[in-house]
Amino acid sequence: MRVEPMKNLKIIAAVFVVFGALFVGFNFLQNKNKPVAISATSIPVPYEISDFHLTTAEGKDFTRQNLLGKYTVLFFGFTRCPDVCPTTLAQFKVEIPKLSKEAHENVQFLLVTVDPEHDTQDILKHYVGTFSSEIQAATGSIAEIHKVADAMKTTFSKEEENAGDPNLYMMAHSPRYFIIDPQARLSAVYNPPIASGVLSADLNALTAASFKTRGIF
Repeated sequence: MRVEPMKNLKIIAAVFVVFGALFVGFNFLQNKNKPVAISATSIPVPYEISDFHLTTAEGKDFTRQNLLGKYTVLFFGFTRCPDVCPTTLAQFKVEIPKLSKEAHENVQFLLVTVDPEHDTQDILKHYVGTFSSEIQAATGSIAEIHKVADAMKTTFSKEEENAGDPNLYMMAHSPRYFIIDPQARLSAVYNPPIASGVLSADLNALTAASFKTRGIF
């Protein structure tokens, strides 16, 4: 039986399309779990984060579920912090405009207060709002905040400034900020100070690797 030349061309084109798709898919599967080189201290086997319950400055629940599907940059601090906290939030403010489209859509910045006694939702909302509307803040019970700190392998404590006045105290906490991956796992830790542009470049690289490849199949 004679096969028309045009039919032959269509068959050949279809074969190329199939092999092309297989090649792209193979490379995607080869690279999707490949670690992205970033400036933070990466954790080779990311730590799974157990469930917890916080409340955002807007009064919404914030649990482990809110970590899924995005990268989260988490920082522990408090609104009366004199140095580390405003410095870190100011850096976030500078880095956020440098994020790519993918990173803007797939990264969230979260301040978790270590001083829930003082930092009400209104106070937190005003505080982070002075830096960037894209920085979230959350509070909760001391027990729930400790759950989150334990998951980040860090701690915090209350330090009395004057034993005679319970209102005179400061909070001791880590200056580090933590990267949680879209599977709700602690995957990397930054030990500040870091140079300007490093955090945004790393987040751009992470989100490019994780999200640009979606929808191939």
